[in-house]
Amino acid sequence: MNRKWTRAICTVLTSALVFTGPAVEGITFSGYINSGLEKVYAKTKKQKDAEKKKSQAEQDLKDKKNEINGLKDQQQTTADDIKNKSAKLDEILAAQKKLQTDITSKQAEIEQNQKDLAAAQEKQQEQYDAMKKRIQFMYENSAEDNIWTAIIESNGITDMLNRIEYVSDVYDSDRALMDSYQAAVEQVKEIGTKLDNDMNELTAMQDDYEKQQADVEAAIVALENQKEQYASQIAQAQQQADNYQNIITAQGKIIQEQEAAAAAAAQAAAARANSSSYDGGGAGKGGSIAGDYAAGGGKNPGASTGVSGSSVVSYAMQFVGNPYVWAGNSLTNGVDCSGFVHEVYAHFGISTPRYSQAFKSVGQAVSFDNIQPGDVVVYPGHVAIYAGGGVIVEAQSTKAGITANRNVQCHTILAIRRLV
Repeated sequence: MNRKWTRAICTVLTSALVFTGPAVEGITFSGYINSGLEKVYAKTKKQKDAEKKKSQAEQDLKDKKNEINGLKDQQQTTADDIKNKSAKLDEILAAQKKLQTDITSKQAEIEQNQKDLAAAQEKQQEQYDAMKKRIQFMYENSAEDNIWTAIIESNGITDMLNRIEYVSDVYDSDRALMDSYQAAVEQVKEIGTKLDNDMNELTAMQDDYEKQQADVEAAIVALENQKEQYASQIAQAQQQADNYQNIITAQGKIIQEQEAAAAAAAQAAAARANSSSYDGGGAGKGGSIAGDYAAGGGKNPGASTGVSGSSVVSYAMQFVGNPYVWAGNSLTNGVDCSGFVHEVYAHFGISTPRYSQAFKSVGQAVSFDNIQPGDVVVYPGHVAIYAGGGVIVEAQSTKAGITANRNVQCHTILAIRRLV
């Protein structure tokens, strides 16, 4: 490393300690070496606090997402339980409907049995009354010697036996009829008893189904309430998760701003250190080309946008002669090297970084022998746009301003990238 760069780095370190941005906590510096340019920056207290808050919010967000997933699982289990209970309720209602049909049918049977019993009892009573009349008539119109009269007045033994048998048959017939009617009444009563028992069983089943229905409906209501509670808890947890995400985004922005400020301070310090004898970023004049971008590498990507490289160059050339201002963002009033490239491409709707070395990873790689107008050329601590004809258009330095007269190989080329 030559004396000029040693002096530049010393100035960077000194500037990092005293620059007017956020106060640096301690004097420990971290950094990295990149092709001869040492980018050195210290984490400010604000950045450390932001990193701590961001890390905590990320852990809180992870925990909250796990909590939300758990609540969703419980909510789904509850929904499944509601579905199963609803199916059970449907079964109970269907059984009740069938049971009601059975009860209606059984009630009709009972009513018919009652009619049959009344008819049988009436028939029995009629037969009993008729039998009593016959018995009464036979006894009222007979004498004590009636049987002897039947024998004496008979026309023979056969006639006598027939008369005696007739009297006996009347008694036997009446008794048989009475027994028959009595049996019919008892049979109807037995059927009625069985029907009553059947009805009692059906009504007991009806009471049981009604209890089951009430229990299942109460369970469904409880599950629905539980499901709503889970939904409320999930909504609250999601709101907390969103808050954590907002914290992560906000703290990440602070971290990026602090890193960009530190990098810009380092770059500005280097520019100020060399303003009297250095005409722009780079590691010396007549630099080489990094191996990945050397001629013959075969890298020549096609167009990726509807913007032409010549259009980019034409737009950039409008600002030649305007001032160089460290950390500036105005192509008219002042801009630094990375800001110049950033603002030019922003005009065409193409997003780019705001730090020179970050341009090494944007767009597509191009070999030196395939370089075209509009391609971005990255040097140690510097970045420019290839204008064609072997020169670059750039925000060169505070001394030179925005120029378009330096050779593309004015310093070591670290990368050539095509963004259009």
